Amino acid sequence: MQKIKVGIIGTGFGAKVHAPMMKFHEGFEVAAIASVSRGNVEYAKTVSGVEKVYTDWKQMLQQESLDLVVVASAVHLHKDMVLGAFEKGLHVVCEKPMALSTAETIQMMAARDNAGKLGLINHEFRFLPARQKVKEILDGGSLGKVLHVRYLCTFQNYLSLMANPRGWLAKEETGGGMLGALGSHMTDSLHWWFESRFSEVFANLPIHVPTQISEDGTVEHRSADDAYQVIGKLENGTTVTMELVSATRQTANTWRLEIFGSEGTLVMLDDHQVFLASGDAQLEKVELLPDLTSPVDMPTVAARYYNGFHRALDALYETVTSGIKHPYLADFQHGHETQKVLDAIRLSAKEGRKITIL
Repeated sequence: MQKIKVGIIGTGFGAKVHAPMMKFHEGFEVAAIASVSRGNVEYAKTVSGVEKVYTDWKQMLQQESLDLVVVASAVHLHKDMVLGAFEKGLHVVCEKPMALSTAETIQMMAARDNAGKLGLINHEFRFLPARQKVKEILDGGSLGKVLHVRYLCTFQNYLSLMANPRGWLAKEETGGGMLGALGSHMTDSLHWWFESRFSEVFANLPIHVPTQISEDGTVEHRSADDAYQVIGKLENGTTVTMELVSATRQTANTWRLEIFGSEGTLVMLDDHQVFLASGDAQLEKVELLPDLTSPVDMPTVAARYYNGFHRALDALYETVTSGIKHPYLADFQHGHETQKVLDAIRLSAKEGRKITIL
């Protein structure tokens, strides 16, 4: 089997998830990983399982013979790293959200076109069996005209927000906040499921835990959201409410999706269960593809993502080796469309008004 040689930029999610995932996929070889913060090289080796660790991502691009680069750094660094990879003639997989703004995503798409290479966004949640079943049902049309979607995410994370610093995720200027971290996933899934884009939004971006004090007295002042509430509409006329709260002590479901159509209703819980009702009948559980079991020696953090991530890597491998993009992979155009929504949500929250998305 042909091996795709990969370089990873970022020793957070990149080291803890991307590197182990690719190590346990026969189609990929992680040749090197680059630390952005110039952190502990030995720690990066231990966490990622990658022997060659650079403290300068530009040096990695210069010295390594690669086919593909994964950009898994803080959001404000994405653009320059993506442009650097395309200048070297490499395919790129960029973590979500794609960038700080649509001004940046436009530059990134232009660089992709100039390089003639793949530009993809890591929306691995598309490959979860539950989300694929939602896509299948919607494409089949059994719900009739979809009138409204309610999409909720709740994290039992209050104590962690109080006890632990968030680093760059706490700062608006570096692309932090839960809107980018998970609102990008939710927006992308809605666009993908309905094949329709947001046309307008009215939003709120609260910071429920604005400061955090460490044991040594260090105070972290937070400027990036830890929650969001969005009222919107898709181009096809479907109305949407999209919400996330991370500062809770208890929650019944982490993820909850409800789709209300003229001919039926669909409910998805925690990305593991899908229920469907025709007309006024009771909701009935829908059978899904069986979950994939992660290798026993895969690190715990990576194993939590295995069910969707491994399937996404299958699609990525197929795409790179064949030159034909898998239909479920998110690309830079999808990332740009999501960025337009994120930008509009932030503007709406800042100005307190409804924003039309062009």
